[in-house]
Amino acid sequence: MPRSQLNLLHKAAVCLAAALLCLNFNFASAQTQPVAHYNAVELKRESATSVQFVFELNLPQVLHALLAPHLAYRDFLRSYANHSDQALDKEIAKASAALSAKAYFNLASGAKANLEHWQWPDKQLVRDALKASLMLLDTPLGATSHLDPVPVLAQAQAETPRSRAQLQLPPVLYPIAVSLPHDKFWLTEQIPMALVELP
Repeated sequence: MPRSQLNLLHKAAVCLAAALLCLNFNFASAQTQPVAHYNAVELKRESATSVQFVFELNLPQVLHALLAPHLAYRDFLRSYANHSDQALDKEIAKASAALSAKAYFNLASGAKANLEHWQWPDKQLVRDALKASLMLLDTPLGATSHLDPVPVLAQAQAETPRSRAQLQLPPVLYPIAVSLPHDKFWLTEQIPMALVELP
């Protein structure tokens, strides 16, 4: 076989090997990507008696778990993405109440300071997040694709100044990364509460 043909065969083999290696790497990378962003929250003291919670949530999954866990995820997305403003307001109010019931500080006195005054994103942004999640389910990488987390705010108010309290958040948010000025930790089903100190 002429040398020129051998060189061509050699180059073709090298190119094929490189392509296969690249394909294998990309496949392996895709398999190790997280299914979705983990939820996160940052605690910021607003005053001696008030703490602001700045959440970054995988909103469609959280709303599904709060509002309609009996529905298949796809059915939930399809249904709630088409809610009117009035219907969506009612559902978001339900979500706020459900979160407030299970999100609180346990104070040393035995009292609870629940998270209240929930501030959700604009209703159209909520709809857009639901529709985008539905579209992702139908893409080839639906199992490994995810949306950016959505900010949601809340506030805990105590009657007297507190710097130390036990924090508990609802299981629908687990696992959730908690950030304080001088500490970071996770709350999970295995570790559902933690003692926090706020400067």
